[in-house]
Amino acid sequence: MDLHEVTFSEYRQLFQQTAIAFDSVEFSELNRNKCIDVHYLTFRDSKLRFGLIVGERDDVFCCPFSAPFSILESNKIERIEHYEEAVIALKKYMSEKSKPLRVILPPSIYGSAVSKMFSSFMRSDAHIAYTDLNYHYPLYKFAHYCDYLERGTRNKFYNSQKNNFQFVKLDTSMDCDVERAYCVIRQNRYERGFPLRMTLQDVLETRKIINADFFVMSYEGIDVAAAQVFHVAKDIAQVIYWGDLPQYSHLRTMNFFTYKVFEYYSQTNIQILDIGPSTEDGVPNYGLCEFKENIGCEVTLKHTIEL
Repeated sequence: MDLHEVTFSEYRQLFQQTAIAFDSVEFSELNRNKCIDVHYLTFRDSKLRFGLIVGERDDVFCCPFSAPFSILESNKIERIEHYEEAVIALKKYMSEKSKPLRVILPPSIYGSAVSKMFSSFMRSDAHIAYTDLNYHYPLYKFAHYCDYLERGTRNKFYNSQKNNFQFVKLDTSMDCDVERAYCVIRQNRYERGFPLRMTLQDVLETRKIINADFFVMSYEGIDVAAAQVFHVAKDIAQVIYWGDLPQYSHLRTMNFFTYKVFEYYSQTNIQILDIGPSTEDGVPNYGLCEFKENIGCEVTLKHTIEL
């Protein structure tokens, strides 16, 4: 299998619909300034098999270079041997560039391509840099929501229902609505010491190319919780950020807020809500892991691989 580098316009024509929203040309070009250069790679034998977008930095190629994860994109289901041949071609390309490649794979909920990629990399002298714990909520569970709650969490949820919270889905097309949710998230991340990698301008620009939802929940006229959610794959939406204002946590804001977010998506065609990792470079945040497990989330592995 041969690897060919193409222009972004050629790549867009070849892969008009990507399985992962972050793998689109539009998203990559929007974030081009976060690396030295962006390379659009195609893999062919007698047919076009795969495409991959990588960002070049001083000492490494990154795939993705500004997203949670990425895959080898294809226009149809490909056999495992084609993945193996693509990885061999990719390894040769990186050797010629004299730089390693770091790939962040999605968790397995994103389909069989993830497992095929992982298997192919592991048999091509790649190694796992670290593995994150990624949580998701299968929305079929919502029909019996309380049955999947840990007992103490169930009591917190019941107590949260006593408060007069107002839950609202905002208008994604309105900059002021997006900013309203962002301000709550920014305050949450600041007060809890978590990083906030997207600026407000990043969010405003990204929602133009990725279908996004924004929610806030208020108490006595004050926004106390918010969420930013992207539709990233068929039947899967991903919580990019969510959180509450710590000074209102005694009202069990997140217990009620997560319920309302799950309720909203249970009434759509979304099947899985990807809540994201609760680890940083493989190191668990035990409190986040416990919270997500207590509200009924399930966990899968998300590998970062170096070739």
